[in-house]
Amino acid sequence: MSLKDTIADDALAEKIVRYYGYTEEVSLKNVAKTVAKLTINEYFDSICAGRLKNVSDDEMRQWVVEELNQRFDEKVVAAIEQSYPHLSEEEVDAKLAAIESLYQKEHEAQVEAVTKAALKEFRNRVANLQKEVKALKKKYTT
Repeated sequence: MSLKDTIADDALAEKIVRYYGYTEEVSLKNVAKTVAKLTINEYFDSICAGRLKNVSDDEMRQWVVEELNQRFDEKVVAAIEQSYPHLSEEEVDAKLAAIESLYQKEHEAQVEAVTKAALKEFRNRVANLQKEVKALKKKYTT
């Protein structure tokens, strides 16, 4: 029996996949907002200077995947360590990888939805920020 088969029958893995299936629906908007904020922080100087390059879907998707993976790891590693205190670090890593592969199947469509929402949120925030910068320039240069 492979580790993936063991994980598939594992109650903890089922809880985690089910938990993320439900809570991701609720927190997708929060993830999109977080990613938009992170992206704005990354390009803040360019936005304010009016030299912002267009952020591609792929780049935004990469930010979304990193944020989702970080949130997943923060929650799941603690749950694994609590549920299986006897496992070595390598065994915890293997269990995490197996659970992530199950989770990956569950959230691929959500990644697409969050990427679209993050791009929309990013564009709205950039437009508002550019309006603010323009107003400040007008106020202090005239």
